[in-house]
Order: sequence, then structure tokens, then C-alpha cells
Amino acid sequence: MRFLKTLGLGLAAALAACSNTPCGAAGDDIAAASWHFAGGADLANNTNFDNIKKTLTLAPSLDFRNLALTRFSGWLGKSIFLTTNGGAEAALRPLLDDALSAESVWAVGGASNGPLNFMVALRLNEARAQAWQAALPKVTGVPGQSFQAQGFTGQQWKIAGGQSFWLVRAKDWLLAGGGDDLRALQTQYLQQISQKGRPAPVLNPSWLEADVDWPRLAHWLPNFPRLFQLARTKITFTAPDQSLFMSAKVIYPKPVPWKFEPWRIPTRIVRDPLISFTAGQDIAAFLDPGEPLAKLTDNPLNGEFFVWALGEMGLQSYGAWRVADATNSIQRVAAEATNIFNPAFKQNNWGELRWQPERKTLLWANLCPILFPMLQIAPETNGQYLVVSCFPLELRNKPAPEALFQQFTSRTNVVYYDWEGTGNRLEQWRLLSGMLPVLPRVQMLPGAANSTNRSTAARSVTSSASTNNSATQPRVRPPIIVVENWLSGVTPMLRDHDTVTEITRTGPAELTVVRRSPFAVTSLELVLLSHWLSGTGSPGINPSLLPPPARMSGPGINPGNPAPSHDQTRGQR
Repeated sequence: MRFLKTLGLGLAAALAACSNTPCGAAGDDIAAASWHFAGGADLANNTNFDNIKKTLTLAPSLDFRNLALTRFSGWLGKSIFLTTNGGAEAALRPLLDDALSAESVWAVGGASNGPLNFMVALRLNEARAQAWQAALPKVTGVPGQSFQAQGFTGQQWKIAGGQSFWLVRAKDWLLAGGGDDLRALQTQYLQQISQKGRPAPVLNPSWLEADVDWPRLAHWLPNFPRLFQLARTKITFTAPDQSLFMSAKVIYPKPVPWKFEPWRIPTRIVRDPLISFTAGQDIAAFLDPGEPLAKLTDNPLNGEFFVWALGEMGLQSYGAWRVADATNSIQRVAAEATNIFNPAFKQNNWGELRWQPERKTLLWANLCPILFPMLQIAPETNGQYLVVSCFPLELRNKPAPEALFQQFTSRTNVVYYDWEGTGNRLEQWRLLSGMLPVLPRVQMLPGAANSTNRSTAARSVTSSASTNNSATQPRVRPPIIVVENWLSGVTPMLRDHDTVTEITRTGPAELTVVRRSPFAVTSLELVLLSHWLSGTGSPGINPSLLPPPARMSGPGINPGNPAPSHDQTRGQR
């Protein structure tokens, strides 16, 4: 399950970790990644973000934000400042609010033989700049030493390993950084502030621009999951028409030998009512060669593959890939997959793969009491396919809309196409994440250990807190409850919205990625990212998340045109 587990985080990290520092600028030789963010305060005044504002100002959203930032402030104190000072976390926590609300320009990198350095320029008023200058002595435990840079006065502190942390106030901006390797970039920013009043041009119409050189950044991230081959990624986010639009260029160090085959969709088994549909073409060409799936002779990612979900119940998720000889292929997969995956499955208590020759079925047994994923030969007439199902496949009468397939079948450079009804699919992924090993398991809370219903667990925790704590003590919810309340709160807000992602090959060593969505990430990425930011895993199965029949919302986005609205596309289904 390494592919499933890292796909969402890999995409989310690629979307979140990136800069508009011009190519060729001073410091480019040591800046491995940079990004320019317009700031939450600026976006709050942008009417194109009204839907996002409604979502992010929900009470569960505010609780989740506080949980994630509090956790991150503790990590900063221990990892960067190596402090044991109990007040470090409290001193750093308000600074993270500034980092989200203020316009900021960031860079990370450094010398190849040294630690990772970073620098940020924040547009802050005088009160917040003074708060930063007052917080650092509390974190480090010592006063800073004064220094001059480009006519501005700053302070610096020595921290772990001989590294330094420094602050410089320059007009409306506060520059902060760790390490000395990015001093050339510091000089450039300060000169720009002196001459033009800001370290980088105003973002317009974008609200986030980023540039990440993953091959260089990997030097400091040896344990980061390498699902894809490393490439430089340049990303721009805009916000037209109450939706978020992302455009990215992925540039590889050398040409990638990707191959195209004419699209052939298994239309007998892919039927309505769809709430998500994915089509891929030779994704394996872009994956890291160490991926376990690469060891399979019949790797599903070598050619065309399709993944889809129905809206009638949460377990109706399926995947299929085309093969030359289904009978021989499933036997090879069964023999190879049991040897490749079972040792890790047993070690992590993820059940085991079992080949059932009489049924020609590869069963994932002992994974979950109510889930039995299986691989079988697809009952398909449009070619030979193997199909993976989380719930028995049922042949339905209503075909999937041809308009959905027309989004990509007429082109020969589409590597990946994905459409989902985001809120409905989010409800399914919240359920599936408690069954599939995409998230680490956590122990249920005392009093809720015998319940599989997360809402029951939430009520148990709330009741316990009310009984055992005095009225003057703030109620502290366990992290897993905060995360589940947050995901539950945003699900209805995304109910009638689609997310469409398209990846095309625009050069021998280049991919172009575009996405239009209500929330920047897909439903799976949102689940994975939420648990990662909060440091929580899955508490188990939640049958209450089984959804009612979902309303359909259209086949996705027509290339070059805005995504159709719910009302415009309802008739197409």
C-alpha cells in the first residue's frame, strides 16, 4: 500500500512546498525551493475566496488549525532551536499565525555539505514585528547580538550545531532566517526593499507561486517517500470564479520514455452512478524504480488503468487495467504479489494475500471485518482486464456519460485524468481510510474502545470532559476527534463541487499539471494531509459514514474552459 499511502501526500507536498524567486537571481545556486504567498489577510478581502472563507471559519476548522499549528510550533522548538524551554512552544505559536496571515516570500536550501537553511520575508506591522523580536530571546534563552545588513539593523542568535538564527526589520518587512548559506538572497531581498519597498513583485492574479528543485531538496529529506522520479516543479495558484486553479510544470533532468496507447475504456464495468473516475497511461514511466509495483511483471501502471467509485455506498470503489491474456496475467500477479507484499502485510498486521485457484481470485484476507478486496478477471467485452474491487462488482444498466470520456480520449498526450465529486468522495475516503492501510492505526479512547462509530467516540470524549473537568478548565479534545470533526465539517461544504486534475506530456522531459477544485486538494489528499498535519492516524471503521445516494455533478472540466456548474451538468447524467 505504499503507492496509496504516498500518492496523496506526494501530491499535497508538491502543491504546498514551492516560489516566485526569479530564475537566475542571486542565491539560486543554493536555494533549492522558494515560494511567494499573498497571505491569508489579503485573501480574506478577495471575493473569489468567499467559499473557502466559509469553510475555513467553521468552528471545527479553527480547532483543526490550532491543533496543527500548536503541534508544528512544538516541532520547531525541538528540531530547529533544540530547546527544552517549556515556554518555547507558547512563544512560537503566535508567530505561525503571522506566517499564515501575512504576505510572505520564502526560500530553503544551503550548501550541499551542510544543514538545510531557510529564510522568510514577512510583511508585518510594527506591533507584530516587535512580537517576533521579543519572542526569540524567550525561545533561545539568551539575548540576540546586533548586526548591520544593507543599512538595516538586525539581531542574531547562535543555535544548535553552530548555526545562527537572525531577524532584520526593513521598512514594512521582517526578514527571518536560520543558517548563513542564504545570505546572498538576504542581501537581494533587502536591496529590493530599499529600492522598491518589497522583496518581490506583487502577486497578480496568482495568490501563490512556487519553485521546488526536488533533486536538490532530496539531499535534506533522505526519509521522504520517493513515489515519483524527482523533478523540478513550478506551480502557480489562482482563484477564478469561486474555485481554485492550479497550473504546474514538472521538468525532469532527462527525457522520460513514456509510451502512449489508444484509449480503450472498459465501458461494460464502468457504469453510472459515478462520483469519481480516473484514467492513467503508463504512469510507471514517472515512478521511482524502487516502487513495489514495479516488481510485478503485469504492473498495472505500465499501460492503461482506470479507477472509479459509485455513489450508492462507501465501499463501491474499483480499479481495472488492460492485459493481453487475463488468465495468465492473474496467475502471474497472484504468484508474484504474495511473495512481494505478504511479508510487509504480516509485519504490519494488514492481513495477507491469498490465491484462490478455483475462483481465479486473489483475495486480501484478514484486512478488515467488513472489507475483502479482491482481484479477478473483469467481465468485460471491450478487451481483457483485471479488476480490483472493494465491494462485489455489479453490472449496471446505465452507461457512464460519454462526455466524461471525451475529456481525454481524443488526445494522445494525456498521462492522467481524474474527476471526482469532492464532498461525496471525501465521505467515502473517510470511511475507507479506517479500513485500508493508508493511515496508521491509533488506539481508541477509553470509553470508546468498543465502539466503531467516531461520532459516538466524540460524544464519549465530550461527556467525559464535562464530567471530570471543572468549569474553569478549557475542554481539550483529543487530536483524532478534532481531525474527524474538521473533516465532517468540511464535507457538506464540498458536496456540490468537483475536483478535476489533468496531467499531460508537453515535452520529452516535461509534464503539465492543471487542477480546478474547491479546496486545492482532492478528497484523498485532504484526508491524508489532515492526519499528517495533526500527527494522528485512523481510529478504525465508522459505519455512520456510509453515504446516501449521491447527487451527480458532471463529467469534469473541458480543457481550456471553466468547469461546468452543478446545474449545467446535471442533465448530462
